Amino acid sequence: MKRIFIGIAAAGILLTSGIPVFAETATTSASALIQTLQQQIVALQAQLDALAKARAAVVAASGQVTETAQLLRNLREGMSGDDVKTLQAILAKDSNLYPEGLISGFFGKATARAVKRFQERENISAVGSVGPRTLEKLAKELEKDPLGKEDDDQKDHGEKRPCAMVPPGHLIAPGWLRKHDNEHPIVPPCQKLPPGIEREGDDYKATTTPDTSAPIISGVSATNITLGSGHIVWTTNENADSSVWYSTSTPIIVPANASAVYSGSLISSHNISLSGLATSTVYYYMVGSKDVAGNSATSTQYSFTTLVQ
Repeated sequence: MKRIFIGIAAAGILLTSGIPVFAETATTSASALIQTLQQQIVALQAQLDALAKARAAVVAASGQVTETAQLLRNLREGMSGDDVKTLQAILAKDSNLYPEGLISGFFGKATARAVKRFQERENISAVGSVGPRTLEKLAKELEKDPLGKEDDDQKDHGEKRPCAMVPPGHLIAPGWLRKHDNEHPIVPPCQKLPPGIEREGDDYKATTTPDTSAPIISGVSATNITLGSGHIVWTTNENADSSVWYSTSTPIIVPANASAVYSGSLISSHNISLSGLATSTVYYYMVGSKDVAGNSATSTQYSFTTLVQ
């Protein structure tokens, strides 16, 4: 019995002396685990950052594909949009095709005439509208001379218009110049030339008479009034953008008490839709238009009343 007691006591001493060693080992393991987890978190964060950058790249690429895809739409007289601006910019590269050179975004008579001249040059049916065969020829023109972008003085809205860029080499290449009777192509104001070519001279730079006249606004009215919406229409004597400011307070003070609706399309017949209006309410409004040269005009104040429910 005495021997058994001594054995138990000895075992107890051994177990008691081993506790600090076990605690120290457990603490070391926990520290190592925390360090490992922190490293994994850092690695995961790096992966998330990489995925975010990849996603941004995909979004940017998608935007470029969308812009290019707009050229696939068939176009005809009366249509408008950025793809019409692109069409006009392509045609404007050759003054024989499109002497007016207006990049307005509206497919009017002058654009139709330019399309017919382009089709005649390319030996396809000169119908004045853009179908699959004409689109194919236009795509080749874009491949040969890509379009750049230029500011259209819509600083508040950050809009840009297509600009027909002249290949800089055509300004100085002897072979190209001989082929074209030594006539330099005209460089549009939106294009920035390389410094070396810029110093060669300004015979090939475009010169235009500055447009200092603001659009003339006429025929302002409110139409198609409903319980909560309406259309504001007006005309201008030249292509210009469209702005409407409206409020239930008078006089209208921009931007203090007015809401605004804007369209950057350069047109002469303007139609802006107002929605989300209160029923049976008097609304005061003004319209404004700015041309491509930045000249702007604003109308006097008008009013209309939404319908009673």
